[in-house]
Amino acid sequence: MSQCDPISAGDPVVNLVAFAPAARTYWHRHDGGQLIVVTHGSGFVVGQDGLGAPLTAGQSVWTPAGEVHWHGAGPDSLLTHTAYSFGPTEWLGEVSDEEYEQAVRDARW
Repeated sequence: MSQCDPISAGDPVVNLVAFAPAARTYWHRHDGGQLIVVTHGSGFVVGQDGLGAPLTAGQSVWTPAGEVHWHGAGPDSLLTHTAYSFGPTEWLGEVSDEEYEQAVRDARW
């Protein structure tokens, strides 16, 4: 389960997002890219190639324009972040449990 509270509907769109443990977005992309600033907890951001990185409070990550990715909480942690999304967002398919579990295995904390 996640909650998304919009702050700004302009460009960029700015959202405060909170994820329950193991919750995640769908695969998606942003025409102009996305900046995520983590405010609490830990989780992941993963690209379509399966490569990803763990996220922890205080970190920021930039996803380039058009790059397909997902992000969400770790299995035992809440995750909150502010997302700055540039240009339209295209939502794609659901992140499978197998894809999520691979991100957990690959995480290098």
